[in-house]
Amino acid sequence: MLSQAARVGKSLVSILEGGGGRVPRIHTTEQLARALGVSPAWLAFGIELPYEPTTELRSKGFAASLSEARRERGLSMRAVDKRAGISPGSTRSLEAGTMPSLDTLELISKALGVSPAWLAFGEGPREDPRRRWPRLGPLTVQGGE
Repeated sequence: MLSQAARVGKSLVSILEGGGGRVPRIHTTEQLARALGVSPAWLAFGIELPYEPTTELRSKGFAASLSEARRERGLSMRAVDKRAGISPGSTRSLEAGTMPSLDTLELISKALGVSPAWLAFGEGPREDPRRRWPRLGPLTVQGGE
């Protein structure tokens, strides 16, 4: 049974399978991915990366990755909260060890310009591989036909 293999409650798995609108936190997603034998990046974000079993949860490094990315960009915790559109004090709480939901993680990764898989699980490239280049208008050739 998935809930036993992932060490999460049966009710949580039922809610997630039924599309009950609840968004899991990153450590729960990682536990489910482990039980299913898939990459947490694939399960959470559809980013195809190979499954590599580990003894520790990769999401334990989230707080350090968040702090590193924030400091590299020269942003305060309040600035990240504002850019991401999350509650004031959220970044402080997350850097202190609170695990975010996947929704919150997506907002923060966009605000910092990093891959959510890298931020949450230390997987894949630091830049978001799903990020698209902006659409350009029609090309015109000057002086030619």
